[in-house]
Amino acid sequence: MATVSDGIEKFILSNMGKDSFINLSRNELADFFKCAPSQINYVLTTRFNLNRGYIIQSRRGGGGFIKLVKIQDFDDSYIFKLIDENLSNEISFKDALYLLEDLVGKQFLSLSQAKIISYAISDKALSSPVKVDGIIRIGILKNVLINILKEKQK
Repeated sequence: MATVSDGIEKFILSNMGKDSFINLSRNELADFFKCAPSQINYVLTTRFNLNRGYIIQSRRGGGGFIKLVKIQDFDDSYIFKLIDENLSNEISFKDALYLLEDLVGKQFLSLSQAKIISYAISDKALSSPVKVDGIIRIGILKNVLINILKEKQK
């Protein structure tokens, strides 16, 4: 059964289409979906983040308007920003898979590289008596991405 969050995500994606950005109003979306604006914020922060290849730009004092930008132009600075801003504390396996999927789509990683990395950072591979898998996963991801980036720059 689809959730409100799924519906909001599909709505945004269908309205964005092939465009590189879309301007949205949190309040208008909340009214349309008969939910709280915080539900819109939740969808934006969990499903349209840098791990998935999006940047959210808010306009303060603009009645809750935001600009959602799909990163089209991929270069090394994207990886540096991703490592610096998103791979600092810990990451869930699900979010790591979204990240890998985005990097395959941007042709930074091959599908086989992404599969190998996903096996290495899976919950099964990182089983530990102490709940540190998210922290270990971040370390592995950062190290692998930095070293792939170094190899590509040679």
